[in-house]
Amino acid sequence: MKYSIQFIILALCFSISTSAQNVKEGIQNTRQIQEGKKNLERDTKELQTFSAKLALLNEAFDSGNSEKTNALKKDILQDMTREVQQSGIKAKKARKEIAQSSAEIRSDRREIRDNKDDSKKDRFDRRDDKKDMARDQANKRDDKRDRRDDIRDFEQQIERAQQQASILETLKNYNFVFSDKDLAVSNKRLFLDFANTMKQDLESTKRELSEDMRERREDSRERRDDRNEHSEKDTKRRKRRG
Repeated sequence: MKYSIQFIILALCFSISTSAQNVKEGIQNTRQIQEGKKNLERDTKELQTFSAKLALLNEAFDSGNSEKTNALKKDILQDMTREVQQSGIKAKKARKEIAQSSAEIRSDRREIRDNKDDSKKDRFDRRDDKKDMARDQANKRDDKRDRRDDIRDFEQQIERAQQQASILETLKNYNFVFSDKDLAVSNKRLFLDFANTMKQDLESTKRELSEDMRERREDSRERRDDRNEHSEKDTKRRKRRG
């Protein structure tokens, strides 16, 4: 009797822990999708504005007007500084998502261990136990894939942030003069390189939003599976008492 009570208490604690983790994941998913949509809209507008300013700089450059070229450069540098700061914030967010994915994998492992223990102790519903295990193994594979995606996103974001910072530092220390045309052309190309990092960042935002929406569907399915599993356990206990 003592051990039965202990087992029930442990099962209840695990159920509460799993439920709390599920609620936390649901809130995280919703927040990440909302933030992703805002970032997508913002990044799209910022790239359009940057491209328009760059077109004006190219016109001034092609006409040989160094004063106007440098004035436009100064304005564009402010946009570039903002982008570098945003890239740093996105890198921190990407690192946080890796930690969240790792927590989900740990939760999957706990559920798999619980299923193994339940299967060993239980004389009823062996077929349901196998189905539960198969679902939890599939959930674990999904979450491990999500973690790999998060690591990739983080590494690419860091690389873009570093490239942007390097370009910004170079252009801060340069004023366009046409006595050295080759150097001027080389530095003007850096604006195009920076624009390309913004395009890459925009594509990354689209991909991450798609991944977040997929993860929300997967986590919703996992929560449904967990509810079904707990209902099955209640049925098993009633059978034993019967």
